[in-house]
Amino acid sequence: MRLVYISSPLRGDVERNIQRARDYCAYAASCGVIPLAPHTIFTQYLDDEQPEQREQGLAMGRDLMWRCDDLWVVGNTISSGMREEIELAKKLYMPIFYVPEEQVQEKVKIRQQDRLLGVDDCIAGSDQSSYEGQILVLKPEAYGNSMDLTADDSLWYARDGFGCTYGARGQAVYAENLLDRRYIHWERKDFYGIVKPESLAAWIADKPIRSEAAEAVLEAAVQSLALELEDGEGLEP
Repeated sequence: MRLVYISSPLRGDVERNIQRARDYCAYAASCGVIPLAPHTIFTQYLDDEQPEQREQGLAMGRDLMWRCDDLWVVGNTISSGMREEIELAKKLYMPIFYVPEEQVQEKVKIRQQDRLLGVDDCIAGSDQSSYEGQILVLKPEAYGNSMDLTADDSLWYARDGFGCTYGARGQAVYAENLLDRRYIHWERKDFYGIVKPESLAAWIADKPIRSEAAEAVLEAAVQSLALELEDGEGLEP
């Protein structure tokens, strides 16, 4: 199971926030991961109101984060300490999930989907389209045969490279993993094509991340559908 660092507020109503952190850990455990909320542990022997002890707790938390697989930012408030944890997770290329309070209360689980995306999840004919600024589906063989892959390894945001242009002599595609933001040089042949909005939406439903690229794709799909519906209504007698 994955080891998950739980980030949530501590200051303010400390007792209530610690109880919330415990509830968040229970929720995370129900999703099939091992949760770790340092502020529920360190407050047993460190006083957060004392600057030196607070800094000691933050430093210990940062050290623990290096040992975790994911960061879950839980609740509807992001404190200054949480922002520091988010920035560290970005530097570590650690997946960051933003879990609202409502999702915890309603027990809507974050599923650990392990189905790789494939050619059927791509827009037909998109392998001959421009890849720049698009979200692509990576072929599993691009990783070799030694890795245990999941859907999280499938989706990549193509930033640039000659290979983004179909038929170009250069084949390099520089892309960023949609979940953990790893930036890697792939070849155009490593991708099936551009992901379908509905397949992307299904993946996002499993993974509450914040991605401007994914949001833009889904918003464009909604607008396109709205225009199609308007055109259809205009054709009615």
